[in-house]
Amino acid sequence: MSRHTWPLACRYAVPALGAGALLLGSGRRAGWALVGLAAAVTAFFRDPARPLPREPGIAYAASDGVVTAVDRNVEEPWLPGGRATRVTVFLSLTDVHVNRSPVSGRVQRMERLGDGFAPALLRRARDNRRNRLLLEGPMGPVVLVQVAGAIARTITCWARTGEELVAGQRIGLIHFGSRTDVLLPAGVADVLVASGSRVRAGVTPLARLQDR
Repeated sequence: MSRHTWPLACRYAVPALGAGALLLGSGRRAGWALVGLAAAVTAFFRDPARPLPREPGIAYAASDGVVTAVDRNVEEPWLPGGRATRVTVFLSLTDVHVNRSPVSGRVQRMERLGDGFAPALLRRARDNRRNRLLLEGPMGPVVLVQVAGAIARTITCWARTGEELVAGQRIGLIHFGSRTDVLLPAGVADVLVASGSRVRAGVTPLARLQDR
């Protein structure tokens, strides 16, 4: 738990804990289920400390989870030529859900869009509620997309337009099941992971970017 995630955990855990305490106070054993739920929610919002990566020219995983797709030559209007290589990572409920910047750079653009709430593991989740960031750094532009899942449907983003980020810096959190997409300019990224790879935010290299 950290100063970033503690207020979010309290939003969900405190009502469950309070209701559980009331039930237990009235002699109803069902209160233990709510106390257990509060504990599980608190664990969900854990935020372990991780050293910032230092290797230049590497785009790192933006989230913990499993790579579900590596798509080449997809449409991405924010990148040069409008095409990109996209690496998609699915986060289960047991993964750490704090997202980290895949590269160092300035947040050039941000937008929130979408209104779908398909399960994050499905391909059609790309139309879910999502938050998009364009990062412009020494190795060129990179797009990060935070995609909400079907449960809480909420995205928290701590980054702001114009802010300078370093690779591995905390930038936000997606509540209760989600996915992240990292999009790299087509033709300049040597992808280092494949479908089924398990990754950790700010730790696992996703791709090596060619010097532009």
